[in-house]
This record gives sequence, C-alpha cells and structure tokens, in this order.
Amino acid sequence: MYERVRTQVQGFVVIVWLAAAIFSILNSLPGYAAENVVTLPVSSDQTLSQIGESLGSARAAGKPVLVTWDGTAAPAIVAAGGGVMKNDMMASAYGSIQATVTRAASIALIGLYGLPAAFHNSRLILSNEEASLTDTGYGVITSFLFGIAAAACFILLFRRFTSDTRSDHSPLAKAWIAALRLMGDLCALLAFWAITRHSMDQSFAGAPFARYIAAGLLHIIVMTAFFTAAARLLFCRNASSGPLLDIANPRWHLAMTIGFGTLSGCIETFLSLADTRGLDPMTAQGWHLLGSTVLTLYKLVWLALGHKDIASVFAGKQPNRPMRAAGLATVYFFAASALLIWLLGFVVVGTSQNLVWASVAGVSQLVCLAMPKLGLGISALFRHFGDQHAARHGPCVFSASLWAMRVPLVGACWILGIQLIITLWRPLLESAGMVPANWLSHIRQFGIAIVISWFVCSFCWKYFEAVSPQKGVKLPGQDDDAAEETTSRLSTILPVVRNLVLGAVISVACLVTLSSLGVDVAPMIAGFGVLGLALSFGSQTLVKDVVSGIFFLAEDAFRIGEYIDTGKLKGTVEQISLRSVRLRHQNGPIHTIPFGQIAAVTNFSRDWGTIKFELHFDRDADLETIRKVTKKVGLGLLEHPEFGSEFLLPLKMQGIQDITENSMVIRFKFTSRPGNPSVIKREGIKRLLEGYKAAGLNLASNAVVVRHGNNNVVEAAAASIAVPLAANNVSQ
Repeated sequence: MYERVRTQVQGFVVIVWLAAAIFSILNSLPGYAAENVVTLPVSSDQTLSQIGESLGSARAAGKPVLVTWDGTAAPAIVAAGGGVMKNDMMASAYGSIQATVTRAASIALIGLYGLPAAFHNSRLILSNEEASLTDTGYGVITSFLFGIAAAACFILLFRRFTSDTRSDHSPLAKAWIAALRLMGDLCALLAFWAITRHSMDQSFAGAPFARYIAAGLLHIIVMTAFFTAAARLLFCRNASSGPLLDIANPRWHLAMTIGFGTLSGCIETFLSLADTRGLDPMTAQGWHLLGSTVLTLYKLVWLALGHKDIASVFAGKQPNRPMRAAGLATVYFFAASALLIWLLGFVVVGTSQNLVWASVAGVSQLVCLAMPKLGLGISALFRHFGDQHAARHGPCVFSASLWAMRVPLVGACWILGIQLIITLWRPLLESAGMVPANWLSHIRQFGIAIVISWFVCSFCWKYFEAVSPQKGVKLPGQDDDAAEETTSRLSTILPVVRNLVLGAVISVACLVTLSSLGVDVAPMIAGFGVLGLALSFGSQTLVKDVVSGIFFLAEDAFRIGEYIDTGKLKGTVEQISLRSVRLRHQNGPIHTIPFGQIAAVTNFSRDWGTIKFELHFDRDADLETIRKVTKKVGLGLLEHPEFGSEFLLPLKMQGIQDITENSMVIRFKFTSRPGNPSVIKREGIKRLLEGYKAAGLNLASNAVVVRHGNNNVVEAAAASIAVPLAANNVSQ
C-alpha cells in the first residue's frame, strides 16, 4: 500500500511538470501586450514586503512587468563617533545572512512575476513567424517519429548481436551485461537525437524561434531518456542475473529517477529559451533559483521516502553496526550535498557568476550522486576478486591485497570527486567574497589521511583474519571425535600482533587526521608519553604480566589449541592476549590466567606422546595369546586410513603390571603424534576387546569364585551355597 501511494504521488508530480512544460512553451496567458511594458526597478535595500507591493501595483495595470535590478546600494550611515565598528560578530553574520536571503528571495519573486509576460511574448513571436502553431506541432511530431524509428532500428540490431550474452550472478558478469545495455541505450539515444534534430532543422528552416522551441522539447525528451538509461542500468534486471543495484522497490526508484530527469530537462529548457530571447537577467536568475528549489525539494522528498532502501544498499547484504551507519551516512550525504549546493546558489545569485553557478551546480550534483555509487561498484568488484582468489588458492597476502585494494580505489574516487568540486567552486566562492583556500586544503588533506589509514587498517585486518586461527567454542557433544589441530607459532602470535598493529595504525591515523585539520599534535604526543610513563610506574603488576607474556610467546611455550598445565589449572589454550592466556577446561569452564602468575608450564601437545593404559584379565589367562592379539591389533591400526599416519610406535603389550586377588593387570602403550591420543586410544581399546573376545579371552570380573579341592567349579558353587546355609542352621 505504501509503495502504491508513493508511485501515485511521483506519477502525479511528473505529469504536472510535463503539462507545465508543454503549456509554458506553446501557450501563454491572455491579457498581456508586448508593446506596453511596465518597468519596475528593484534594489538590494528594499524589503520583501516593499517589492511585493510594487509588483502588485504594477500587475494591477494589466500590462507585462519588466523588472530591472538596481545594483547601487544605499549609502551606509556613519555614526557620530567616527564609523561603524564590528562589536558584535554574531549580529554581523546574521545581518549578512539576512541580506543574502533577502536578495535571493527578491530575485525569485522577480522571476515568478516575469513568467506570464515571457510566455505571452513567446507566443507573439511564434505567431509572427511563417510556421503556425499547427505546423509547428506537426513538424515536431514528424521529427520525433523519425527519431523514434531510427532508435528502434538500432535497438533491434543491437539486441540481435548481443543476444548470446550468458546470464551470470557474479558482480563482474552483471556489470558487463549492464554496461552493454547502457551502451546500447546511449547509442540509440544518440541516433534519436541526431535524426530528430536534423529533421527539425529541415522543418523549421524559416522559423528560428519555432526551431528553438522544438529543440527545447527535444532536450526535455533527451534528458528524460538519458536518466531512464541510467536508471535502467541500476534498477532493472539484466537478463536473468538480477539488477546491478540490489535495492528494495526498484520500480519506484526507477520512476523517481525518470521524473528527476524530466524536471531537469524542463528547467534547462526554460533557461535556454530565456537566454536565446535575451530575457532580463534578473528574471532568468529568478527562474533558475525557483527551478533549483523545486529540484532540491524533489530530491529531499525522494530521500525522505526511500532512505531505508538507499541505506540498505550501501550497508550491504549482511551489515554490521558500522556498515549500517555508513549506509545511513550516505543518505545524509546526498541530502546535505543537495542542500549545500542550493544554499550556495543564494550566495552567488544576482552576481556576475550566476550563470557559471548553474553549470557548476549541475556538475557538482552529478558528481555527488556518482561518487557513492561508483565507490559501491568498485568495492563489490574487488571484494569479489579477493574472495574468489581466497577460495581457489587459500588465504594469502595477494587475496588480502585484492580485498583491501578496494579501499584506496574507492578513496581515490571520493578524493577526485571532492577535488573536482573544490576546483569548480573555488572561483565562485572567491568572487562572492569568501576565502576558501584554507579549509578546502584541510578537507583534501583530511580525505587523503582517512583513505590511507583506512587502507592500512583494512589490509592488516583482512590479512590477520585470514592467517589467524578461527577456533570457535566447541559445545558438549559437538564434533567430539574430530581431530584436534595445533596451530602454528605465527598464527598464535598474530592476534596479539594484530591488536598492536591496529592500535598503532589507528593512533597514527588519528594524529595525522588532526594534523591535517590544523591541530598541533606535539603537545598531545608529549602528554601521552608522560601518561604512559606514569602508568608503567603505577601498574607494576600489569608491566610484569606483559613482559612475562612477551617471553612466553618468544620462547614458544604454548600455542593456541594445545593442552597445557600451569600447575594449578589446566586446559586447552583458546586465546592469547598481551596480558593473559585463556584456557578451556575439558569440563567446560574457562580459566583466564595472567602471565605473571605462571611459574611453570607443562605442554601435553608437543612433538610426540606415549599413551599407556591397563586392562584386567583373569589370572589364568594365556599371556602369549594376549600378546599375539595385541600385536595383530597394533598392525591393523597402522593401516587405518585416518589414524595410521599418527602412529610413531605401534600399539603393543608392555607386560604384567600387577596381580591382584582376582585379576591380572596388563599394561599397553603406543606412541603417536600429539593432537589425537584419546581418539586413537578409544579405537585401540575397541579393537582389542573384539580381538580378545574372538580368541576366547575374558576380562576379569569382580565376582567371588570359590573353588573346591578338585577344581570342580560346579561343586565349588554348590559348596558356596551350602556353607551359608549351614551357618544359618547353626545360628538357629
């Protein structure tokens, strides 16, 4: 429902502006005569109410009003004390802003009140030419039909030659298909413009003003088609691979983009016709200011209704909190750039740079719209390259470099765009009395510092993330039989190095950024040095923990994934920080032990390990049979596809360990690589029990067996029953 309402509102706005464009060019308001024009001079010292009253009185005469700008300002009133002093800076700034707004509003009113006379004069000029309105309409329609036919033929041929493009969902393939379609649309638009313009020149050879009007209509259609091609590039599906910009409600954003192109074409056509006819500069400037206001309001409404869609695109498919903030900041950037360009128009309107501002504002707005989208495309492309290389060849420096290369390229895109905007606006701001040299250079240096710091942080983070161990918490019963893998020494110390490097990079980046903004960082560095010295003397335990940890890591005492015993606590190493080590006990608890409290470490996961275990047999079991079965099982384990390579010495019987009252204790042992001893032990015991059962050997039982002198077990069993009965009879 909400999307339908937005679409209807947008369609209504587009229809109204199209009707206004056609009506303003081909029609006029009756009741005005071009011969008698009322001239109304306007100066900067007049208020809005005075200008409104003068315009109302002039319009009451029923004649067109020609408003002229009187550049002479009222003389300043000199105080008796010898001059006006700037005691209140806030009041001075407020007065300057008020004067700027008053001047801009006056010019806007001049343009608004000059519209009827301009339209009526245009119709009079058109009626005095050889071509009538009907002939003009027929000529325009015929020219458009020729152009549409040429564009349609080109599109058919282009689709025929590019019909074999394969559908692929990768970013590179989607970008290639979208670029092909954009090239086809632009070439078709060029063919339409060339054929239509040539036909118009032939049709209106003797009517120059009619040709200007037809060219204005052509410009509106071309601008609409150009923005339509750009919108199709972003929001329409490319074959079966989906749209290039994965955004919610793509049709609504497509319609809003087309409407923006139509409004831009109408405003540019009005200004072009005004310049062609030699209209009063103040009226033309008022038209331009009104048109820019309408465009700014249109963009703000677009951003207000679709800010969630736009923010989600720039945040990514699986956004975290910083990415969501970046997406929302992009929406605010679009809105702020539109408002800033519109406000700068207030500063330069009415000056000699007004016409230059029109071109600069349009280029700046296009740059502000293109920078985030181009950066988004570059980021997605190089992220795809990095992930694809990492999937094929594993994590390495090159894949991390590809993944991080998007940062300087996106940053270069932003810096070049900002530099272009600065270059365009510097002459205008200087002509308006502003000196932007200092803060513009600070903005450039700030951007370069941010991009370099961001690139270094991204590269370090991606490289350390690829090389460092990604060891998750193992829940009870989850992959209980999986082999434990010990990480390398480099991957063990990388998390600590990563934190140190990222901390250093962020610190240096903050200092460089503050320095680029003109802040003196020397006192800050000295203050931090004194603070660090005070902390080192006051926190001796912390220093002891850090120094002990450095020596433990340097001596390679333990690594992540190894099972160690610190004397009081034992467990598997899960995480190593600069101050402490975290152990996971086999029962689940986590022990965090500062390095300074570790006196000695016993590592159970280095080089090799000998596992010994015992089994209890009957006292009369045959030792030779036990030895043969054990040897057979040990040789079978050596050929095991999963555990065979882990053995250094096979499973064998070590000998009799002890003899108890009812059993004979036999000890077994094997030597294997560290990491999987418990798994190998379980597999070995299982095979031993199966082998002993097949050989007729039974493990000892805790049952008490009473034997008779002739070793008859049945008689002994009967005797074991008779003895308690006799004892019971005697007691009775």
